[in-house]
Amino acid sequence: MKGKETAKFFAGFAANQVLTHGGLAIGGVQFTLFGIPYTPTFNTVAAAVWAIVLLLLVYYAWIKK
Repeated sequence: MKGKETAKFFAGFAANQVLTHGGLAIGGVQFTLFGIPYTPTFNTVAAAVWAIVLLLLVYYAWIKK
């Protein structure tokens, strides 16, 4: 598998994370999993970080020549 194809795969994973954490943040869901508290603030920050990763992956996979 080439680098750009791998980036496309992980872009899909990152998009899933953005949607999941964004939905949990908007919904105000709170829970603890493996000792990590998933609060709306945590999910907001996670969605923002994953969105940046997604933008970088999309740039590399589809835009960069």
